[in-house]
Amino acid sequence: EPEHHRLVVGAELGADHEAVVFRLLPKERATGVFEHLPFEAQEGLLRSLGDKDVAVILDDMSPDDRTELLGELPGKVTKRLVNMLSPEERDVATRLLGYPEESIGRLMTPDYVQVKPFWTVREALDHVRLYGRDSETLNVVYVTEKGGRLVDDLRMRELLLIDPDARIAELMDLQFVALEAHADQEEAVAEFRKHDRTALPVVDSDGILVGIVTVDDVLDVAEAEATEDIHLLGGSSAFDEPYLSTVS
Repeated sequence: EPEHHRLVVGAELGADHEAVVFRLLPKERATGVFEHLPFEAQEGLLRSLGDKDVAVILDDMSPDDRTELLGELPGKVTKRLVNMLSPEERDVATRLLGYPEESIGRLMTPDYVQVKPFWTVREALDHVRLYGRDSETLNVVYVTEKGGRLVDDLRMRELLLIDPDARIAELMDLQFVALEAHADQEEAVAEFRKHDRTALPVVDSDGILVGIVTVDDVLDVAEAEATEDIHLLGGSSAFDEPYLSTVS
């Protein structure tokens, strides 16, 4: 049966079960299935992946089994999924994306600006004006190749001080720092301490840009780690409840 038919048995599956079946496909097969679906079916599938009912279906599985079954989604699918969902839906979706609870993928936001190497600086700045309004930060723009693979990052200052007719490729040195979505959040804390950035890009295992992590989110993680360390030094574990509730 052709892959573009609705997943496995088509419309007989409910939207929630259809989303789960799609998540269980190997990454390469998921790419083919998604790209052959009609646009409306793609949108419906992505919406389903942010539905709480879908997460409930997987909650009965043991964490180890769930992690083993939920292979990494293609970067193209992940990017569209994260971009179209509300923050509440995104919390559900990141579980279905297979990101561990303390992973960088759980921190990422889709609010960034990306440009192409063959664009002129003028085209890039026009793009920033059009799409940068909702961006978490405009200090840095990200350069991606076909398919969304991250190849460089450029500070906005560089774009503002060069000939508008220059190509983005002329500014690129192919040197950048990126976080891997499945890595532990502590790695993000370490990278932000090492580099003077307000945000860092997040990539999947193929180097596809799927989001960014901002310094304020990482500071929250660092603060939580410091609090836990203080509790451990004091001979106790971190409190699950407010201190006053614990001692009353």
